[in-house]
Amino acid sequence: MEIAREICPGYTLTASEKPVIAEIFKWCMRLPGARLSPSKGLWIWGDIGTGKSTLIKIINRFCYEVRPYEPIGRRHTPLPFWMRIRRAIDLCDAYARDGVEGLANLIAIERLVIDDLGTENRLTSHYGTSTNVIGDLLLRRYDMRHDYQTYVTTNLSPPQIMDVYGPRIYDRCGEMFNFISLNGYSHRPELFSL
Repeated sequence: MEIAREICPGYTLTASEKPVIAEIFKWCMRLPGARLSPSKGLWIWGDIGTGKSTLIKIINRFCYEVRPYEPIGRRHTPLPFWMRIRRAIDLCDAYARDGVEGLANLIAIERLVIDDLGTENRLTSHYGTSTNVIGDLLLRRYDMRHDYQTYVTTNLSPPQIMDVYGPRIYDRCGEMFNFISLNGYSHRPELFSL
């Protein structure tokens, strides 16, 4: 909770969130008997405002503390645990601006978080060449799943993956991700007017 409150002052957990968070932190510490596979990334999905993006920042920091150096990547070089967090919409903007070169350095990041997946435009153009940037990125990351991990925060449930990204990506997600549902009420303050 100390790390969580450094990242988000006032961070609290509801009773329904505690078992889910406990499983995630067993995954972080690679404890035996954890239900989540340590060889897979995390797909954290749930309602708007339930703290998915905040949670991935907490996981990142916590893992950095408890897993300081571990082999990863093609060379299996021991590196400090660190996730590169990028919003899905920013990944699409990088493609629109720089084409495939704009994504090339992201494809081979050891630990990549795609934050707010599903909020981006499905097709993004670069000088007339349109592509589903996130779909293509997930396919490329799938090919490297034994060397690199991918993490996602999204409002999309697992069945919605097929609708948005198609059957090829849906079929591969089970090998890439541990699916975690983070549902409940929004932690953001209600809007009101006078």
